[in-house]
Amino acid sequence: INVLPMPSPSLSTEHSLSVCYPYFYILFPVVYTLVFLLGLVGNLFVLGYFLRTKSATAPANVFLVNLAILDLLFVLTLPFRITYHAHHNDWTFGEALCKITGCLFFANLYGSSLFLACICLERYIAVVHPLKHLQFRQLRYRLVAALGVWLVLITAILFLAFRGALTSSFTDGRTACLENFSSSSWKGRISGISIFAAVVGFLLPLLLIGVCYPLIAWRLLASPGFQASSRAAKRKALRTVLVVLGVFLVCFAPYHIVQLVHTLGRVGVLGGCTLVRTTYVARRITMALTSLNACLDPLVYYFVAERFARQPGWWKCGCCQPGKTTPSFSKFLSLPP
Repeated sequence: INVLPMPSPSLSTEHSLSVCYPYFYILFPVVYTLVFLLGLVGNLFVLGYFLRTKSATAPANVFLVNLAILDLLFVLTLPFRITYHAHHNDWTFGEALCKITGCLFFANLYGSSLFLACICLERYIAVVHPLKHLQFRQLRYRLVAALGVWLVLITAILFLAFRGALTSSFTDGRTACLENFSSSSWKGRISGISIFAAVVGFLLPLLLIGVCYPLIAWRLLASPGFQASSRAAKRKALRTVLVVLGVFLVCFAPYHIVQLVHTLGRVGVLGGCTLVRTTYVARRITMALTSLNACLDPLVYYFVAERFARQPGWWKCGCCQPGKTTPSFSKFLSLPP
């Protein structure tokens, strides 16, 4: 007697959810299209600024350049994601492209967190320990830190790419990408990757930022001369702290909270189909929310960097008037030492 295997809980749950929420097929293409347009223009402009001013290799700009590269690589994959959702979650581009787009999504997600943490640590040393900062101003220290981040990212995405397929089939024949994993996959590689990524790529950077930025703010507020001419500069520095911390929390925190609960539900630590169904919906929404980081980074650079916006020819990728020195782009984001 041939006994057909029962469909896995993940297959039936995610398939039914995709039918119950058809507005996802409109919402996600619209969101990802906006992120694609804004992120493409914004990050091309930022990289163009660095190239035109020949400041990409300046020590203070290393982390910003890497952030822009990660954002640009990610937004270039969004047309595939837009098509996927517009076609009712049917992936037609094959396993290889699913792995490429998925790996670049997670590389951008966790790479952004780690590079923001590097920027935070560098600013903390500059403000709270200015003498030590003099020892670490050389380009090689920042290049080593950036290389370390890339090694972590490459190791993680290679593990994700070569440990199994990232596509699967829904019960109606559609092909899923980065979703609809079986229960055995969740209890194996998926849960392990999720927890490791959350700890290394989110919790540790969050802890670092959560400790360093209040100390930076306290040092600025407690330092002499918090009045008159220095008051505006310090107010702007504190505003920079809040903006960067706010973007980090808004873009990254919801996804990781939902992903953790969803993972615990999938592996059976937290029981109940209702929990899995609810966190499935929330997970897809927060994944779209994380993509906003790719277009918010250039906007943060622009609005915080008031002098950059006023610079002549800023719309021409940062061209300066002849004979004038081009200010370092990072000065517009950095806190005064």
